Formats: sequence, C-alpha cells, structure tokens
Amino acid sequence: MHKLKELKKYNILQVKEKIKRQKSINELSQIQSDEAKCQTINKELDRLLSENHALIEEIGVQSFVSNRRLMQKMFDQKEVISNRLEFLDNEKLAVLAEVKKSNARDEIVERKKNKVKRQVRETLLKKQDENLGVTKRGQ
Repeated sequence: MHKLKELKKYNILQVKEKIKRQKSINELSQIQSDEAKCQTINKELDRLLSENHALIEEIGVQSFVSNRRLMQKMFDQKEVISNRLEFLDNEKLAVLAEVKKSNARDEIVERKKNKVKRQVRETLLKKQDENLGVTKRGQ
C-alpha cells in the first residue's frame, strides 16, 4: 500500500515537471518571437540610417540639423534594441538551462518510479509464491 502511494507521488512529480517544462518552452518561444521582432527593427534602423546618411550630402544647413537629430534618435533606438537583444539572449539561456534541469529531474523521478514498481512486482510475486505454497500444503 505504501509503495502505491509512492508511485502516485512520483507520477504527480512527473506531471509537475512536464507542466514546468511546457511553460519554459512556451516562454522560450515568446523570447524567440521577441528576438525576431527586435532583429527586424534593428535591420530597418540600419537601412534608414544608411539611406539618411546618403541624403545628408544633398540637403541644406537647417535640414542637416534636424536630420542629425533624427539620426541621433535612431542611433539611440538602435542601442535600446541591441540591449534588448542581449537581454533576450540571456533570458533564452536561462530558460534552456531550466528545461535541462527539468529533464534531469524527470529522469531521476522516472528511475525512482521504476525502482518502486520493481519492488511492488517483487512483493506481489513473493506473496503469490507464499499463497501457492500455503495452498499446496493445505491439500
């Protein structure tokens, strides 16, 4: 009876790990989506800065000043996006590490569960042998 409760406990632990792992995988998917968006924005900023740099040679002084401010804002945004990409990379590594830990915990629980199952089977076989022996002696 005690071993069956232990088996249930291990089953519950496995379900818990599976849910944690799925949550981590969903989080990883969200991080990768954000990373793709940031990379797209970063490429677009690069393109705009390149185009803007080419136009600077053709404009007057007043336009140059306002254009320079715009370029500075784009550079600032590019830095923000770069920082965000770095943060997302770190988050991705943390989530992947958590998934690996979860897999390792799940493997440990599976081994313990199999050990308990084996013990339950051995106990049942011993009881059957004992019952068979008692039945033969009674005849």
